[in-house]
Amino acid sequence: MKSFIRSWALAAFALVGAAAPSFAGITYNVTNYAEGQNGWSVNGTITASGVGTYTDASAITAWDITLAERSTGSYQFTNTQSGHDRIYLGGTLIASTSTLDLSGSGYGMAFLSQDYSNQIAWSPYYQQYNGLLHYQTVFVGSGFSPSNNGVWTIGTATSSAVPEIDPATGGSALSLVAGVLAMVEQRRRRGLKAVLAG
Repeated sequence: MKSFIRSWALAAFALVGAAAPSFAGITYNVTNYAEGQNGWSVNGTITASGVGTYTDASAITAWDITLAERSTGSYQFTNTQSGHDRIYLGGTLIASTSTLDLSGSGYGMAFLSQDYSNQIAWSPYYQQYNGLLHYQTVFVGSGFSPSNNGVWTIGTATSSAVPEIDPATGGSALSLVAGVLAMVEQRRRRGLKAVLAG
């Protein structure tokens, strides 16, 4: 019986361990490649829903990126603006616990204002990285530094991703552990009663 209880306990703890492979959303600092931005700065953050490889822009849950130049002006791309900024993904987005990378064919990834007059975009296929302000191209960075064999690191994680336990799986595991502990306690009490009765 002890071996049976021990087996169930081990299974329960294994289930608890298996309940934590997912990751909460990860926020990345956007790469600011000053050498290829013609005096412009690109600063801000992009948040992905979690680690994984994505071909759908819905994997990006939030963004706040500012394209700016001291004497010319600036534009802030954000998912919370009343201007309803947009995001486009025409490649493969690879979100890890350390970097946000972009690869694949197609246009790449772009953040756009509602009227398309402002844009910040990365295109591994065309080997271009560009900014647009009031319909005017303000820089085209064809030598984007973090590019590596067609894979561009467009952001670096602000902190390490922290695993989270799925509530449904975690709850099941805890119920199983509680059940095993109750069985152990019941067996202990029966054994104690038998000793007292004897």
